[in-house]
Amino acid sequence: MITKKGWQQNLMFSLYKKEASYNAGVTMDATSACSMKGYEIGPAWEDEIINDKGEITGTEHGTDQEIGTQSVKLAYKESKAKPNTLAGLGALVMGAITSTQDGTATAYKHKIIPVAVGTAIPSMRAEHKKGGLQYTYDGLKGNSIRITGEAGGMASVDCELLGSGTRATSSSAFAAAITESWLKLSNCKVWMESGAEISISAALVQDAEDISSAAPDDLKARIKSFDWAFLNNLEKQIGFGGAGILQDMDYARRAVELKFTLLFADATELDLFLNQTPIAIEFDLKGALIATGGTMYYGFQLIIPRFKIKSAPLAIGGVGDILTVDIDCDVEDDGTNPVSILEVYNAKAAYLA
Repeated sequence: MITKKGWQQNLMFSLYKKEASYNAGVTMDATSACSMKGYEIGPAWEDEIINDKGEITGTEHGTDQEIGTQSVKLAYKESKAKPNTLAGLGALVMGAITSTQDGTATAYKHKIIPVAVGTAIPSMRAEHKKGGLQYTYDGLKGNSIRITGEAGGMASVDCELLGSGTRATSSSAFAAAITESWLKLSNCKVWMESGAEISISAALVQDAEDISSAAPDDLKARIKSFDWAFLNNLEKQIGFGGAGILQDMDYARRAVELKFTLLFADATELDLFLNQTPIAIEFDLKGALIATGGTMYYGFQLIIPRFKIKSAPLAIGGVGDILTVDIDCDVEDDGTNPVSILEVYNAKAAYLA
């Protein structure tokens, strides 16, 4: 027997073209889709199974079973994230993206923010091949995206995608992957500002702080790790007449999570907790120049305009340890800016058009 190998997989997402209507699918080609590389994926068919074991059938063990509602979940992860993935999946989850070219250079920045309440988020198609079985999945919406990282490593991205349950065998050719460098945290600056001096720039400037009217705290030498997530908490809309396929999905009450760990310095963070002072933070990662003659560099900026510290940030560590402090955040609405702003820089012109 010739065994099947786990590394023999192919995956592509229609990151450049959204579905025209929910569950309509997308033609998968080089203009609409790209293959993914360097990922982990846990595709699961979480179908609702119905049987008659709860009713009287005259038998002890029941007599029949059917599939009720079909369900598809893709748990996607890149432990060494790339800008293309961050932009495409960020736009899928948060929903609103505006792309701007760097003059005439083949370089672009993509500003991604949450859609306004009442505005639908986009959906897309995925195609996956594993063990020789190739399936398309339609009606995929982003349930959550998480960006994490530790000092000395790479930015990591996790995205949970939920589909309508539509799945079909396929033999389509896989589109080419995008070649980009990993997002190294050694290229990332971090600033934090608090109180009345918080000021979020209308137009973000790469490799410069965009959160302060004064001089924010520079955390790049102190930060050990961070964990940010945007959650849609999607609710399935089954309806009638779908033949076991979802009619749509919509976000419930959305949420933002933020945690980070610093080398302990003094009582600054404890005072911010005790006074329940509003805080803003910015992560700004600048890599290589995208295009000769341009001014944009591969990377991203992530800004959380307002949060407060949820629990007392006391020093952590034993006798032989360097002391650290964990900052657990309650992300809030400042009444002016989106609750999170993600800008990604790369050579791709548009996402989910």
